[in-house]
Amino acid sequence: FFCQDNPHIARHLSVHRTTQLGPPTNTDMARPLPLASVIGFNGTVPGGLHLLRDSATLVYPLGTCVVLRHKGDDKSQEFLFGHSNKVSCISLSNNGQILATGQVTYMGFTAEIIIWEVETRKLVHRLALHKVKVQALSFSCDANYLASVGGQDDGKLVVWNVKTGKAVCGSPTSVGYAQTVKFFNTTEDKLVTAGGMSVTVWEFDISMRLLRPADANLGRIKRVSMSLVSLDVKL
Repeated sequence: FFCQDNPHIARHLSVHRTTQLGPPTNTDMARPLPLASVIGFNGTVPGGLHLLRDSATLVYPLGTCVVLRHKGDDKSQEFLFGHSNKVSCISLSNNGQILATGQVTYMGFTAEIIIWEVETRKLVHRLALHKVKVQALSFSCDANYLASVGGQDDGKLVVWNVKTGKAVCGSPTSVGYAQTVKFFNTTEDKLVTAGGMSVTVWEFDISMRLLRPADANLGRIKRVSMSLVSLDVKL
């Protein structure tokens, strides 16, 4: 009754209702919210926390992105975006110049690995051979090669050329699937995988593009290995 007697207020209420109850426009739906800051570290990715060579910047995965944060300033943060699903593993080269991250994806799809240049924060290569999940990553001592292992739905070990982004060679892992992979600290032609009740030392023949496995004799020890530490020793 009041609105009918006062056309000015009636028009005002009509516009107000349209603004509040109307469906969102295509422009509103297509506009993503920029990520300004993150809080916390969940620690669910094995070996997922790294310190850059400046001894001040922490690197870790969080959801689908990678966070670079100054360890003394929570507000000083940068983000690397490129993965379409949760980041499952991360590896930093010995020289601190190259970062590699792997992800999970849906059954039947290929899970990507991304190689990043740390200084410029740029995406350098996308690598795709593993199915469903990239389980673990490791750079060779001189960062010329990257080793990757897939999860239980994949079961492969692949060695990549970091400069070209191409696969050099690959092989199925031992019985079960590897939980982790690690290059030797002082040579680029040997690496180790572990998990599924076994530890395997691999000889990487660069000239022949082959991987030759040798299972370690663990005796009566039966356990699932989740991580590896490479020592400066000769075998």
